[in-house]
Amino acid sequence: MWYNSSNPSTVVPWLAQSYTTSPDGKTLNFTLRSGIKFADGEAFNASSVYFSMNRLLVFDGNTLAIAPGIGLAWVVQQLLNTSLSSNLCCHQNYSQAWLNQVLGENFIQVTGQYTFTMHLQHPKASLPYIFAGMYAPILAPQFTMQRDIALWSQTSNGYTLPYTKLSGNLQNMSYQYYMDEISTCFTGATKAACGLTYYASSINGSMAGTGPYYIQSINTATNEILLKANSGYWGGPLATKIEPQIGTIDIKYVPSATTRGIDFQNAAKSGQAMTVDVSSAQLYDFVNRNDWLNNGTLVSTISGANVYGPEVSLNTLDTHFATNVTNPLTGLLYTFQPFSDMRFRLAFADSINVSDIERNTNNNLGKVANEIYPPGLPPSGVYNSTVATRYSFNLTAVQNLLLDAMLHPITQFTFFNGTSAPNGYFNNTFGCSTLGANGQCSHPVSQSISLYYQVGDSVGQAIMDQVSTVFNNISSTYNMGLTFGVVPLPAGQFQSYTLSGHAFAYGAGWFIDYPWVLDPMVVAFSPRGVDVGATHLNITALNNLFNQAVAADNAGNTTQLISLANSFMEEVNSLVLRVWLVYPDLAWAGSSIAVFTSTVKGYSGISLNPAAFGMYFPSLY
Repeated sequence: MWYNSSNPSTVVPWLAQSYTTSPDGKTLNFTLRSGIKFADGEAFNASSVYFSMNRLLVFDGNTLAIAPGIGLAWVVQQLLNTSLSSNLCCHQNYSQAWLNQVLGENFIQVTGQYTFTMHLQHPKASLPYIFAGMYAPILAPQFTMQRDIALWSQTSNGYTLPYTKLSGNLQNMSYQYYMDEISTCFTGATKAACGLTYYASSINGSMAGTGPYYIQSINTATNEILLKANSGYWGGPLATKIEPQIGTIDIKYVPSATTRGIDFQNAAKSGQAMTVDVSSAQLYDFVNRNDWLNNGTLVSTISGANVYGPEVSLNTLDTHFATNVTNPLTGLLYTFQPFSDMRFRLAFADSINVSDIERNTNNNLGKVANEIYPPGLPPSGVYNSTVATRYSFNLTAVQNLLLDAMLHPITQFTFFNGTSAPNGYFNNTFGCSTLGANGQCSHPVSQSISLYYQVGDSVGQAIMDQVSTVFNNISSTYNMGLTFGVVPLPAGQFQSYTLSGHAFAYGAGWFIDYPWVLDPMVVAFSPRGVDVGATHLNITALNNLFNQAVAADNAGNTTQLISLANSFMEEVNSLVLRVWLVYPDLAWAGSSIAVFTSTVKGYSGISLNPAAFGMYFPSLY
């Protein structure tokens, strides 16, 4: 399955030719297109699907040899026995008995060279979107198995493989390969997870796909990836066939925005074929500011250059609030938990002029958000522009809320597990309980709050700077003793710090796993969601609504699902659990605008897949 280029919110058969679904949604019969080959020359057929889909289940989300259950296999596993997934259920031992249970689900049943039946236990209306995901590719079996086994067989890894040589038909070889994979788990070089795969660690390229380009090589010394045109590409199912007409695409990582700009200008002058991604901070180095801000048109300021974009993506930036925050040095809960108090959350939200930041920091490369669901998120109608936020830019309200929180601090707190904290366990006292005759605190109780953003996130930085300035000014006016500080962190440290629950508030967002409304609900607010584990929010009403939404989705009742999703978001907004910032056109990710020298034409961008980051080059010439 893949996205329809003329309407990227819909999914069409791609490698599949067609499929039918049983009335109960649990049985799907697929017919594949014939005559397609992988880039290495292997034939694409139903056995390739059997190998690839079961491989996804057996790897159980272990993509980086860090820990089991951290990848996106769960998106497909939710259709099956969730008790066999580390992510959806519990720790798995990855034994032969576990493998036999996984394969015993009979997920993919090959019925012919180009036909197969898919058996589901939990059918969902989101199924087409699930199988259009880039986490579930169909891979060349022989290419994949040979290279993974060669990698795992290296003495330095310390693995003992039951099958160093595979034999029999493809189904037998697949089983032996899966046995080899689970034999790498919790042993040798990966005692906390399972062995790295060739695709996760190789610099030698890959010819395991059926797309218009394949990876010829990766050079870590020069930070280059070479893509080679697949001369045998079948052209895709659309009326206009995709023909990769540039033989080699050389992708270079150039960390300096200034250097990228200079390289591009030189290429435009000389007629060299080049494209660069432009972040929001660089935008006006390439396009006319007045034309963009006032007319919404991208007009190049560089002779010999064409500008494309911005490309809309199904992602939403926001600011997270955390309760039950821990001290990173001791691992113990802070006594002061400001965002357990909704007055703090609301004051924070009221202090931000999101519209101003969107125009002047994000350069109009997004739209101000009112909820986590972005426009265009399936199912159609789930995004609701009338869902209201409880906050608006209002500095008087910020002042009054802070004064009230100081004069009447909350005394009841709840742990993340839902139990009430003992009296005195937390203490939200700051400033004073009574203002003096001069309207200030005489001997304030001091408290400090750190706000975090990831280095390079200009929108997050602007938000945090604005909040800290407003709060510090009000605190100074009343001598509250309350100090807000802004802390930039590099990507790895930022993710480690925020996911560990060490941050009171930080700029982040929902970045799509698969384009369906349950994804943001589960990630951001359900009990097993990644964000919930970091922010330590546990709201019974949200848990109940989420469970009802899952039931509606399983029953194929999209009308009820949309209604529940809207109720869910109204509850989130009433409690001010997030500050919604913008629905990005990939501005934050640095890929919203693509600038090409005029020698490159026929560009097809990310609009073909609004659920993905990165560019798509099927038809460059």
